[in-house]
Amino acid sequence: MAAPAVLRLFAALGAPEIDVRFVGGCVRNAVIGAAVCEIDVATPDPPEKVVERLGAAGLKAVPTGLDHGTVTGIVDGTPFEVTTLRRDTACDGRYADVEFTADWQEDSRRRDFTMNAMSLRPDGTLFDYHGGIEDAKAGRIRFVGDPTDRIREDYLRILRLFRFFAWYGRASLDESTLAACRGGVSGLRSLSAERVQQEIAKLLDASQPAPAIMLMEACGVLQAVLPEATNPSALEVLVGLESEAPSFPPDWVRRLAVLIPSDSAGDVAQRLKLSNAARARLGLLTATEPVISRDSSETELWRLFYKLGAERVVDRTLLAWARSSSGQRVLDG
Repeated sequence: MAAPAVLRLFAALGAPEIDVRFVGGCVRNAVIGAAVCEIDVATPDPPEKVVERLGAAGLKAVPTGLDHGTVTGIVDGTPFEVTTLRRDTACDGRYADVEFTADWQEDSRRRDFTMNAMSLRPDGTLFDYHGGIEDAKAGRIRFVGDPTDRIREDYLRILRLFRFFAWYGRASLDESTLAACRGGVSGLRSLSAERVQQEIAKLLDASQPAPAIMLMEACGVLQAVLPEATNPSALEVLVGLESEAPSFPPDWVRRLAVLIPSDSAGDVAQRLKLSNAARARLGLLTATEPVISRDSSETELWRLFYKLGAERVVDRTLLAWARSSSGQRVLDG
């Protein structure tokens, strides 16, 4: 909050005379004591005024989404997303028509989860209209308002729910929320492959993604977005095994590979529109040759280390053991 670039941004936007606040993830993470990676702010000024103010202060303004009130301000090389307060006037499950407003409470009602609906002034005044502080500290992922209504507004919120549960959830999701997810499964078909892929990747990057994946399966959500995922229990084993190989940090493509049969990698890559790099890596991870199993000898593994490289052998060994029924330790020392 005291970083020079942040202070310069708020001054350019007219604070404190204009009620500019921090919003979203940076506020949530500050409340729970987690690292803050990106800083987003909101203002009652319309986007054209935001562009004008930034320009007058000598800052670059990128009109990243003027129709939805979003401008990216560049301060000392750092991008900050600046969004005008708004309210939804119509939603079709994918897109929303918005009107700008100066009402902070009205803006908070359109945000997805209570822990994401808080706002914070530069002087440290924290605004919480929906119980977000308690929910964030308890690890409770709860929609702002009725879960069914919020999901019908944007079906991507189903995937975001499980992604946030994987990252921040410690309390169980309540039954009304899970019921709303089950009821909204058909709406997932309206989402673009890119949006689905992004959510799956972010979920699988969490330190403990398996409970969220298993909940998705129980609700029918996993079958809707990743029908090839026939072995979700193997993910939990893989996450445990990854801790045995600290030199090879977890990655979402490896975790995706353990969820699916080897012969489905091409279909998954095509449907989710994976990048060329992710597609190639998934192919290597799910290739049928060379065969590595929990019964492979040390001599065989060393031979493959020299032939294929350490990363590929460790990846394939982790996957082989995770898919086995025992889930014993894969590496010893």
